[in-house]
Amino acid sequence: MTDSAARAERIRLLSEMAQTMLASGADEDQVAQQLLRHTGSPISTIKAVADATGMGLGNAKWVVHRNLNSQMSEAAESLWDELLEGIKQLQESPEVRHRPLD
Repeated sequence: MTDSAARAERIRLLSEMAQTMLASGADEDQVAQQLLRHTGSPISTIKAVADATGMGLGNAKWVVHRNLNSQMSEAAESLWDELLEGIKQLQESPEVRHRPLD
């Protein structure tokens, strides 16, 4: 099994776990907390929460982030800010805007 297939299978199982919890009366925060304890991966948890609840990835991100411990939450937000800044710089770069697509 490839890494990609293993990741997809892990997220599928997490989504099923989340759906079962939701059907039993758990709310999104309880689901996020449990999935984070189970997997330790905020990214997999975000995808699983989004899949199980039908909410978008952006909303699922906020649910998961508010359930991270403070140190991990700060690191995740810092990474997110760096990513957004990098995208902004790329969009503003004249080389990128005027470069032909291959």
